[in-house]
Amino acid sequence: MYDTIIIGRGPAGISCGVYLKRFNLNPLIIAYDNGALKDAHFIDNYYGVSHLSGNDLALSGIRQAKELGVSMVDAEVISIEMLDHFYVKTTSGDYEAKTLFLAMGKKRNTLKIKSANLFDGHGVSYCAICDGFFFKNKKIGLAGAGPFMESEYNVLKNFSKDITIFTEGEETKINANIVKDKIKELKGDSNLKAVVAGDKEYLLDGLFIALGTQSGMSLAYHMGLALDDKGYIIVDSNMQTNIAHIYAGGDVVGGLLQVSKAVSDGAIAALKIKEDLASMSK
Repeated sequence: MYDTIIIGRGPAGISCGVYLKRFNLNPLIIAYDNGALKDAHFIDNYYGVSHLSGNDLALSGIRQAKELGVSMVDAEVISIEMLDHFYVKTTSGDYEAKTLFLAMGKKRNTLKIKSANLFDGHGVSYCAICDGFFFKNKKIGLAGAGPFMESEYNVLKNFSKDITIFTEGEETKINANIVKDKIKELKGDSNLKAVVAGDKEYLLDGLFIALGTQSGMSLAYHMGLALDDKGYIIVDSNMQTNIAHIYAGGDVVGGLLQVSKAVSDGAIAALKIKEDLASMSK
């Protein structure tokens, strides 16, 4: 069992991992990619760094953590179960830890079409457990493929038997009404009414987006973490959430969305996690 599982490999996650390892603890970092930092063209406002690409800075942090001996797994988190400790189910296996640090960033994947965000909150949702109830016994669309989509489908099928899955050309193991054609357009007035995929129009009451990996908001909501009105995880000054032994930092908690703040969040969380683990062993 690990002392801490860190979900996310951006500045907050790497910072937390480095500090925990320096405290002679045993963290594991689980991440699907290297976070939003890798997409930044140049970083010019971080201490000691001048005109360095975001990707180079991200890789430098990852290399530093690995050289210290921080364990890392390239995987997507599917679910987290909370019993006497934490069970994290991923696409590469299951892992256990005494504490968690959530640093998944705030990115959520959207459809790459002009009308992608027209009906957000008006028929289009990014969280099945948050909004599935509002579409009870209605026609539901679900866009995505892979573990995240499958977990959302398992939630939605409790509310409706009429679910159409739009896989955007990908394969899926789910035995349901599958449309492989890519979504071209969302139609409606004040609310979503239909989805156009290929050369066909599908009448729907709601569409859930589950593209790529699970967003920080969705994972947090599933776990019962308190969120603010913008969907950010609420933490105290020690980066502690409303649930014992779960911490969060970086873009997933909002505030200043900068590398410097994310690194600080990771360091603060690591110090508190060290104290938390020490109290467990008493």
